[in-house]
Amino acid sequence: MLGPDSSGNIKRSSLLSKKPFTKQILEQIPVVNNEVITFQTYCSAVSWLAKAPQESKLRGLWHVLTSKELKMGDIKNLLHHLYPNKDPKVIEEICHLLLSEIDKSKKGVIDEAQFVSWIRNLPKEHVTSVLDFRIISPKFQSSRDLDLSSVSPQIYIAVDEDGRLRDDQLHQVSTALVKAKRDWRLLANKLGFLEKDCIFFERTHHETKDQILDMLQMWRNTLSRPDQSQILQDVLKKTGNADIANEIFKLNF
Repeated sequence: MLGPDSSGNIKRSSLLSKKPFTKQILEQIPVVNNEVITFQTYCSAVSWLAKAPQESKLRGLWHVLTSKELKMGDIKNLLHHLYPNKDPKVIEEICHLLLSEIDKSKKGVIDEAQFVSWIRNLPKEHVTSVLDFRIISPKFQSSRDLDLSSVSPQIYIAVDEDGRLRDDQLHQVSTALVKAKRDWRLLANKLGFLEKDCIFFERTHHETKDQILDMLQMWRNTLSRPDQSQILQDVLKKTGNADIANEIFKLNF
């Protein structure tokens, strides 16, 4: 059990396991006081795992493994963590094999671009199966397997009501904010995100538009209310973006 508090926040330590690199992965997730991961941050991380493009995931994996170019000694250390019971001679052979396979420039090091390129040239089905992440297990996605009687009526209504925001609307909002050079962090704050949540979005996406879109989608997906559209319009107005709200939602004031 993760043991969340009344706000859904959890201790980062509750996610630790004995699996290799778990600590390094968790260090990528922003925390607040006393190593706490907020519910919004947790949802953002899960959303990124589920929706991020394959190349973004590969680059994220690289930064979990290292923050520099990998030399022979670094590769050995990584492999020892992955395969602690392997014979050192076998580890040595694998190191030489990996270096010769990935280091096409023959410089004796592996950099991020080489790593990503090498992974992308592996059998596609293998890479996809490793990087695939489902928020909801496929076995629960069939209507035959999902007992709707156990679902909160408020959440169920939010899926079908007209007030639920569409992806194209959120895309328009993010594009307009970037074009007008508005402070999207202020909007994020008013929607309940913390500064460290914003940093997480910035680390996840290179383009500001994608950072904003991810933030808006995460907010929408975690807000189980049928009046999402009205809430976003109100917050846009309060943060100096009434013109954007009026244009996208076709308001007359």
